[in-house]
Amino acid sequence: MKRNYKYALSDNEGSSHLAKRNFIVAHSTATPNGEAWAVARNMKTGINTSQTYVHLVIDDENIYQVGEVGYDAWGAGMPANSMAPVQIELCEFTNHKRAMKAYKHYVNWLRWSAKKYGIPLTLDNDKPTGIKTHAWLVQHGYSNTNHTDPWGYLTKLGISKAQFAKDLKKGFSGKNIKNTK
Repeated sequence: MKRNYKYALSDNEGSSHLAKRNFIVAHSTATPNGEAWAVARNMKTGINTSQTYVHLVIDDENIYQVGEVGYDAWGAGMPANSMAPVQIELCEFTNHKRAMKAYKHYVNWLRWSAKKYGIPLTLDNDKPTGIKTHAWLVQHGYSNTNHTDPWGYLTKLGISKAQFAKDLKKGFSGKNIKNTK
């Protein structure tokens, strides 16, 4: 899967502040059947009004980069935004086959991001490092938002916290889910 930069922020948009390497943030869109291109486009076109964006948006077929990885993004709230070099949105689908394919891409990109920045492949543990869900950030005072993603969606897919943690540790392999850097 090759990253698409069509909706990437330009040099004068978004943050120019390098993020700390504490954690990778796992989000989900809460937009049923919204594809990655549409979510990324909305982030790009709304940058001057909503000021909300993440680094990567993933669905079953595509990955769009919005914010520059390694720099702050404005998707998790404060102070989390400055502590995450990568924040990833998972697109939500009602079609289970599409949803699971997107989930596999999501897991592999979360893993790739964590490895790239030397962040442990742990999920929502008690330490301020690892892969963190937006919900964990809110629960532990790292976000001034009230979001609980991606748990509502992952639960609908039948993915428990234990399964998500195992998948993040182990990853997936196969032709259709390889990362393209």
